[in-house]
Amino acid sequence: MRRGDFFKEMGNSLFQTVKSVYEPFLSEDLEKIEVATDRVLGITWHPIMKEYEFNSDLEMKFINGKPVIVTRIGTNMQAVDGVCPVCSNIIILTTLYSTGKCLNCQNEYNFKSQSGDLQLNSYPIKLKNDTYLIGFQEYKRQGDSDA
Repeated sequence: MRRGDFFKEMGNSLFQTVKSVYEPFLSEDLEKIEVATDRVLGITWHPIMKEYEFNSDLEMKFINGKPVIVTRIGTNMQAVDGVCPVCSNIIILTTLYSTGKCLNCQNEYNFKSQSGDLQLNSYPIKLKNDTYLIGFQEYKRQGDSDA
């Protein structure tokens, strides 16, 4: 073995050793940073469903009293507000055509092509311990305090 190859291998081995020692500490710190960020942004996470419970590509769920449309296109999962932003009525879903329609103002949205008249607000989703979680952002009124 050449001297250059030896030092290169020693450097790689040393890096791998340091990485394996510090990796558990870094993952704990990343979780703490994620929790702190959620707290600062006012995001609270609520469970939607287990990973294996997804029955349909388009479902309406009521989470924490709010209607939420959960859709899956391939492996991509998305959660959007189930209330029409124009007239504040609940959107009616048609799973056959993968569409949602407000019966009051007649606006429609196609979830497969992601096009339509409705501009729906999306919610963040994450997978943790085989459970999908949805993040709701809580807004504070001016003058409210945590004290």
